[in-house]
Formats: sequence, C-alpha cells, structure tokens
Amino acid sequence: MFSTRNTLTFAILIVAGIAFWAGSEIQKATYVDQCLDLGGGRNPGNHPICVINASTAPLQLGPILVTAQEVIRGEIREGPDGQSLVELSLKPGAAAALAAFTKESVGGSLDIRVDGNLLRSVNIIEGVEGDQLIIPLTNADAQSLFKNLGLVGL
Repeated sequence: MFSTRNTLTFAILIVAGIAFWAGSEIQKATYVDQCLDLGGGRNPGNHPICVINASTAPLQLGPILVTAQEVIRGEIREGPDGQSLVELSLKPGAAAALAAFTKESVGGSLDIRVDGNLLRSVNIIEGVEGDQLIIPLTNADAQSLFKNLGLVGL
C-alpha cells in the first residue's frame, strides 16, 4: 500500500511537471509569434525580449525606407489636376536601392507608405532610373512627408 501511494504521488508530480513545461513552451511560442506579427523579433543571442521598432520611416517605397538622411532636396508643387506633387532627389545609395528593387520586381507592385500609412500600391512596369522621384499626394500627406523629412524651410 505504501509503495502504491508513493508511485501514485510520483506519477502525479511527473504529470504536473510535464504539463507545466508544455504550458511554458506554448506561452513562449505564442509570445514569439505575437512579436513577429507586430513586426518585431528576438534580440541577438536569443534573449526572450520582444523588440519592436516603433518609429516608421517618413516614406517607404516597398522595402526601401527613405528618411531625411537619404534625401538631398525636395519640392512640393501643384499638378495640373490640383493634387500635390512631391519631387525628391535621393542620395545615390537610396536611388540605387530603389532602382535595383524595381528592376527585379517588374510586373509586381510597389507599396507607397507615408508615416506608415499605405497610400497606394502601384504596378511596376519598368525599373526606376536616376535619383529624381515624383509622388502625387494629397496636400496633407505632402506637408506631413515634408515635415518628417526635415525639408520644411529649404
């Protein structure tokens, strides 16, 4: 009888330990999955810390992030239909990255985001060449982009 009680207690402790371990593994997988869904990931060294880059680039052209450091100059002018046209001159590195992406993605699409908000998705017919870029935007989006790129007053 004493042996059966010890065996039963031991079995219950083993089952409880396995259940605890399985629950912690499920919790860890859920946490990592949630971090990846939010656009973050794990720190180098596999530390269990969710890292999410909260700041967004003022302008994102597909995978190309355009910040103030990638812009040489910019101008807002009014198009024939009254829509604002943002003309940007990109530094060689950003221009080359955009050219390479668009040449490799002909037939695909390019998402244009301002301050993280998707404004439009355009079909890529041919690769972008040069360092000049003209983007039609609403006046509010154009002003926001200019302000966040640090081009106001230039």
